[in-house]
Amino acid sequence: MPRERFETAASRVAVGGASGRFSGMGARGTKPKDNAAGDVSGVLSALSATPPELRGGAVAEEEWKRIVAELRKLGFITSINRQSLVNYCEAFALAQLALDELHIEGITLHGETGNKYMHPAMAVWSNARATMEKEAKNLGMTPLALQSIRSQKPTKGKPAANAEPKPSDFLT
Repeated sequence: MPRERFETAASRVAVGGASGRFSGMGARGTKPKDNAAGDVSGVLSALSATPPELRGGAVAEEEWKRIVAELRKLGFITSINRQSLVNYCEAFALAQLALDELHIEGITLHGETGNKYMHPAMAVWSNARATMEKEAKNLGMTPLALQSIRSQKPTKGKPAANAEPKPSDFLT
């Protein structure tokens, strides 16, 4: 005896529409635009190469200058990135400080009873490195983040040799 087939509109959609054929895995969500942030082109202000007052001291300021220079070459650093960059630079300085202490005192210490325990600077270093990694991802400074950024569209004509990139050049 042939099996009856009961269909609903939902079951037809689930198997590929009214035709009833299974279409496999479909795309989920809306299709990403080539440049979703293009609507704000020219609105974002450039991030200053001069570091703000950082709690990490001279080490954090030098890292700020180094990172801003590199991110400007890529063309996607704006004032929106300021706090992520501050967090990254201060974590960098803290990681360096903890690492210097570990080089001097070693990664283990001896307690009063003679047993070894991990130096507290190890936890500080580890947390600072985790913060650096998180902020590096936010700023697009990891290999995976760089791969996910679509290449820039060529500009019309040649830019002037001494022209500094505008903050939103990467958005257009």
